[in-house]
Amino acid sequence: MTKERKATSDVQLSEDLSHVDQLPKGGDFFETNAFFVQGESEGYDICFGTAAWHVGGGRNGIWRVDEAVMGQNTLVMVPQDRRGDFRYSEVICNRQDSREWEGALKVEQKPDEVIWHWGNRQFISRPPYWQIKGEMQGVDCDLTLGGLRKASRCYGEWSDLAKTKKAGYEVPCWAEGTITVKGKKYTLENALGVHDQMTCGDSYDHMEVFRDNPYTYIWCLSESVQLFLLDLPGAGWNYGFAYLDDQVIPFGKGEAHLDVLEKWEDPLTAMVAPIRWHANMNSALGIVDMNIAATSRGWICVHHREGYTPRYALPGHANGRIFLPDGRSIPIEDMVTYVEWGRTGLPLGAGYPTT
Repeated sequence: MTKERKATSDVQLSEDLSHVDQLPKGGDFFETNAFFVQGESEGYDICFGTAAWHVGGGRNGIWRVDEAVMGQNTLVMVPQDRRGDFRYSEVICNRQDSREWEGALKVEQKPDEVIWHWGNRQFISRPPYWQIKGEMQGVDCDLTLGGLRKASRCYGEWSDLAKTKKAGYEVPCWAEGTITVKGKKYTLENALGVHDQMTCGDSYDHMEVFRDNPYTYIWCLSESVQLFLLDLPGAGWNYGFAYLDDQVIPFGKGEAHLDVLEKWEDPLTAMVAPIRWHANMNSALGIVDMNIAATSRGWICVHHREGYTPRYALPGHANGRIFLPDGRSIPIEDMVTYVEWGRTGLPLGAGYPTT
C-alpha cells in the first residue's frame, strides 16, 4: 500500500475489526465495512460503491441466517457529455439476499493492518490508508484511499456498543488507483470517497425504520470542504455536518432540512426516485444552502425477513454556499456529491412464509 500521498485520520487500527462479539448475544446484527469512490477517467464520471455486509442472528431473525457476508457491488459510469441523461448510464449492481450467501466473515489481523476477506475482494486497513482489491461481477479494483481529516463517529462510540447496539465512524478520503470493467482498465483522476465502518444490533431493523419514510444519505466532497446530511425519520436520525479546513459545524435534529425538487421514473426498475433536492442546514454556527442534482443512478436491493429495501445510489453535483457568523461566504461549486436514497418495499407482514 502506497504512502507517498499525505493522509490524516484519528482512526485506530482496532476500529476496523469486526465488533459483533461486543453485542448482546442472541440478537440480530449487521455490520458494514464500506466504501464509495467518485472520480473521472477517459471522459466518464465513475461512481463505485462496495461493502461487506456481515449479518446474522438466526434463521427466524431479520436476516434469516445464522451468519453471512453479503458483498455489495455498485458501479455507475456515465459519459461526461451526457450528465443528467440517465439513459446513458452504464450500471453494474447486485441484489442482496442473505440466504444466497454462505460462509463466515474472515478477518485477518496483523501487527500493522487488518484485512477483511470476502469472495474475491479484500479490504485492507492501515489507517489513515485503506485499500480495496479484487474482482466481483466483472469489476476489478485496485484502489487506495487516504483520510482527509478526523473521522466522524456519528453512529456512536465503540465503548458504548454493548449498551446502545450501534457504533461506527465515517471518514472522507481522497482516492486513487484503477477500476477494471469487463477487461478495460480505468485510472481514476480527481477522485474522492468515504470509508464507513459500522456495527449495529437488533435496534436497527431496516424494514422497520424505512417503513413509513424513506431515508436519504448525502455526502458532498472536495479536498478542503465536506458536507454530510442524513435524514432517517424512522430511527429518529436527522442531522448533518460541515467539515471545513479549520472547523467542524454540527447540525442537530431539526437543523438539517431536505426538500425533493424533482422525481424520476426509472424504466429499468419502474420505481419513482428523487433526482433533485434543495438542502438547508441552519444553526447558530453557520448555514449551508445548496441544490443537488443527480447525474446517473445505480442501486442495490436488500432482502429481509418481511420484504425488501430498494436503495438508489445517485452520484451527482451540488451548488450553493456556506455562510459563517464571521462574515465568510464559501461557495459550493459543482461539488462531487453522492446521494443514497431508499425505502421499504413490499412489506409482507407477520405470518408470511420466509423460507
